[in-house]
Amino acid sequence: MSPILWIIIAVGIAGVWSLIAVRRTQRIVAPNPATGGEPLPSTPVQRVAWQALIPTLLCIAVAAIIVAQRGVLDVWNNDDVRATVTLFVIASLGGYTYFIARLRTWLIKDNDTLDERDRAILAAAPAGQAPAMLVVLAVWMLYLIERFHDTHLVPSAYLYAMFWSVLLTSIVASLLGVLIGYRRS
Repeated sequence: MSPILWIIIAVGIAGVWSLIAVRRTQRIVAPNPATGGEPLPSTPVQRVAWQALIPTLLCIAVAAIIVAQRGVLDVWNNDDVRATVTLFVIASLGGYTYFIARLRTWLIKDNDTLDERDRAILAAAPAGQAPAMLVVLAVWMLYLIERFHDTHLVPSAYLYAMFWSVLLTSIVASLLGVLIGYRRS
């Protein structure tokens, strides 16, 4: 089975696990009874999370497509392709950096951009990160053990792909945790 298929399976499992973990921790976010069942307008945090998530997912998708087409070892052995994939991965980190920078600015200014609900959602959002990362790491370990059992030698290319997939899973899980938090409240 190709490593990309394992990554897709892992991300899917991590997404479900993250959703469950975030839902459980959202009990600290009280639903807003004043809305009468009507949807609330999106908050600045929610808009910034979407602004970060969409380009992050697009960059991850482009990098994953390149790796899926070329193969992990070919990407590793071809400097131009590896640099291209790495640039897309780093660009995806830029989306998350934008999200964190905006939150940090609002927290430092303390100009009432973030209310109690925002702060509660931000506190609960990371609950899905660790489970998502552990699922991706577990799937990678199972794949690598089965794939390289005979040689007991894992090529660096797979370790490189494992590192980036775990890091990107953490970022996506964090942003999804924020957005899922707003759906509940």
